[in-house]
Amino acid sequence: MTQQQKIKQFKKILSYILERHPGEFGLIPDEAGYVKIKDLLKALNETDGWRNIRESTIRELLLVDKDPPVEIDDNRIRARQRDYLPQIEPVPEPPKILYTSVRKKAYPHVLEKGIFSPDNIGVILSPDREMATRLGRRKDREPVVLTVHTTQAAGRNIAFSRFTEMLCIADHIPPDVLTGPPLPKKAEKAKKPSPARPKTTQPGAGSFSVTAEMLDAGAGKKTKDVKKKSDWKKDRRHRKKNDRKAWPDEF
Repeated sequence: MTQQQKIKQFKKILSYILERHPGEFGLIPDEAGYVKIKDLLKALNETDGWRNIRESTIRELLLVDKDPPVEIDDNRIRARQRDYLPQIEPVPEPPKILYTSVRKKAYPHVLEKGIFSPDNIGVILSPDREMATRLGRRKDREPVVLTVHTTQAAGRNIAFSRFTEMLCIADHIPPDVLTGPPLPKKAEKAKKPSPARPKTTQPGAGSFSVTAEMLDAGAGKKTKDVKKKSDWKKDRRHRKKNDRKAWPDEF
């Protein structure tokens, strides 16, 4: 495929997504038709044949092509032609079950406070669990998929809108209309370590320590041995003296 053919194919996929079918890729444009460039790139990187597209690729297209199908405003992108772009519509009777995903770290907070959208689009939901999981993985590799019970939400005056058949929107989702997997058990508190035993001082090289056991077992024996040695020397001197008396002086 030549460079011109690659550019032509790239223009086609951008037009397909941003002009007609953003909902198929989990994207909801704002009132002016813009989506965030980073969100578009995440959608493209899930699509076979377009997994290596970067923001620089899009900006390069705007430089080399005389009639690009898109335009950029800071960190946002939209199609130049938006006549066939789907619109957000109120839906008085949404599906009884909708799905959405949250980050694993945010899950405990969501169960307590509910879900609020960080931007002006709203909380994005889907009747398709796979789509909700797909959107969640753009934020977390292992997102938590939650079930939204719209009948209970209607009792809380939560209004839903629809963007194509795949996506719905709500301003916020209170915690009492959500169900999800149980929270992971908290790790048990680590047991306090037992106090360290006092270190015993070992005798240094060449030193000698006397214990009570040693005194009982060997001290008396040592004194006795010294006494025997002393008696032996005394007996020897006594024998020599007697021997001199026994022999004649002239010998």
